Amino acid sequence: MSGLPNFNDVRMPPGAGASARLLVGAGVLLTAGIAGYRYGLYNVDGGHRAVIFNKITGVKENVYGEGTHLRVPFIDVPVIYDVRAKPRNIQSLTGSRGLFNHDSGYERLRW
Repeated sequence: MSGLPNFNDVRMPPGAGASARLLVGAGVLLTAGIAGYRYGLYNVDGGHRAVIFNKITGVKENVYGEGTHLRVPFIDVPVIYDVRAKPRNIQSLTGSRGLFNHDSGYERLRW
């Protein structure tokens, strides 16, 4: 292994260990902040509701409305439901006296 350099005699300038430690700590905090922002927030759109499924305790009882909410990353999973009323068209063919049929229909809102 004579081709590898020997770093045993390398001297660092005074205070280099503290600044390196500070730089590593800042990097860890920045990474944790980005991960918390990315995985710790979720949005519920208008007309939707969300319940939280916790991988440890199960479904939580709170129902969350529209807006931005917090969650515990990798443990809480938001399940978002559409709760808007949707129109349903019902058509019927009605008979009358004689040979005439009348096509009528109505629109009903359902959840």
